[in-house]
Amino acid sequence: MRRLMKSQWHDLRDQLLKLDDGAEPERIFSTLVAGFRKYRAQFSSKPFSHRRFAQYFSMKAADYPVAQSGMRNDAFRHFKTRIGQYEVRTDLDSIVVILHDAIEQLLVVHVEQGCPVCGQSDACMYKTVGTGQLVLECQDCFHVQGCAGEPYDQSRITYARNDDISALDPVATSARTGDAVAAIRPQAAPGRTARIRVDFGDMLEYNLVVLSRRDEETDSCGAPVSFYRGMPVAIFDEDTDEQGNVDDLIADGHAEPVTVPPRWCPDATWLCRIDKNGIRRPLAMPPA
Repeated sequence: MRRLMKSQWHDLRDQLLKLDDGAEPERIFSTLVAGFRKYRAQFSSKPFSHRRFAQYFSMKAADYPVAQSGMRNDAFRHFKTRIGQYEVRTDLDSIVVILHDAIEQLLVVHVEQGCPVCGQSDACMYKTVGTGQLVLECQDCFHVQGCAGEPYDQSRITYARNDDISALDPVATSARTGDAVAAIRPQAAPGRTARIRVDFGDMLEYNLVVLSRRDEETDSCGAPVSFYRGMPVAIFDEDTDEQGNVDDLIADGHAEPVTVPPRWCPDATWLCRIDKNGIRRPLAMPPA
C-alpha cells in the first residue's frame, strides 16, 4: 500500500487552489483527474480504494455531463476553502470524502424529483452495469428506481455518460425526472432547451440571473417547465416579443437551486448560471 504523502497532497491541493473561483467544471475535473493519475499508486490504495478512485484515471470530461455541474463559483470557492484546511496527517479520511464528493458533483446529474420512500426531492442519475438502465438514487434514503419509475435491475450502478443520458426518452420520463416538462401537459419539442423570459433587472451579477421564485415556470411558448439542477436554459428579456425570437436572446445558462437566498431577492428559489460565453448582446437602454 502506498500512503498519500503530505507533499503529494499539497501538490494536488495547490493546483486546485490556483484555479479561479469561476473556473469551468471541465477545468476543475481535469485538474482533479490529473492529480489522481500523477499519484496513481496512492489513489489506488486504501483509503481511496474503498471509494474506487482508480475508475477516474481514464475518464474524460467530454464523455460525461461535467459541463452542467453546479461545481462552480460559490460551490467551488467553498470547496477550495475546505481543502485548504486539511492535512494528510490529521484529515486523511476527510480528504477522501471531499475529493470523492467533488468528483461526484462534477460527474452526476442532479434531478429535483420526489422520492416515493422518504419524500425528499434530491436525486442523482446513474446507470446500472447489468443492463445499462438509467436510474435515480435518492440522496437522503438512497432508494433507487428507474427514471420512468420502473423497478431497479439490482445490479451495481456507475456513472451515466452523455450518450446514455441523451438517449433518454423525454416524453416517457419527464413527468418523473423533472426533465423539463410534465408529459401530461403541453410541452416543447423533445430535446428543446427551455426558453425563459426574465426581467433583466433581476440579474444579480454578470453571470447570475434570478430564474424563478417558485419551482415551476412557463416558457416562451407557454409550456410548463419544472426545473432541475444543471438544466440547460435560454434566457430572454421580459420586454421582448412573446415568440422569443433568437435575436432577443440574452444568454444561455444552467439552472441551479438556491441554497442561500441572496439578500436582494430572498424569495428566489432557482437561479440561472450564465455559461462562459456570457451575455449574448448588450441590451439597449429604454428611452427616457
